[in-house]
Amino acid sequence: MARRTPGEIRSQLRLRGTGRIRRTTVIPGLSASANRQIARFERDRGLDRGDIALSLRRWALRAGRPRKAEEWHYGFTDVPTGHIRTLLELAVWNLRPRARRELRAALAPIDARVLARTANDPFGFSGRPWWECRIEI
Repeated sequence: MARRTPGEIRSQLRLRGTGRIRRTTVIPGLSASANRQIARFERDRGLDRGDIALSLRRWALRAGRPRKAEEWHYGFTDVPTGHIRTLLELAVWNLRPRARRELRAALAPIDARVLARTANDPFGFSGRPWWECRIEI
């Protein structure tokens, strides 16, 4: 009979005293190896556990809704959506090739939705990433 690992059990426990469930640290659809590499990237960069998974969820939410001032920021920080995508791109480039392909495949449909509902900003700086040079249509 298959047995759950201690880490898997701990990830489903509630935080003591807060009543909140821990946020997800894995990205569904990615291999265990890719998720381990992402966790190592977060640890090496001093990020909180699950920041990449949270960024991916926020980028997907952003792709489905029109831009409003309150949606342009996430959580309790002042980090705009462009920084969310920048963090995801930084993670992509710091993974091994196979994990990079998996994360890019997870990002591809979300990016396609963003590209379909936005247009290129003719007044945007040419040296910036594509997600920072888009305007709502």
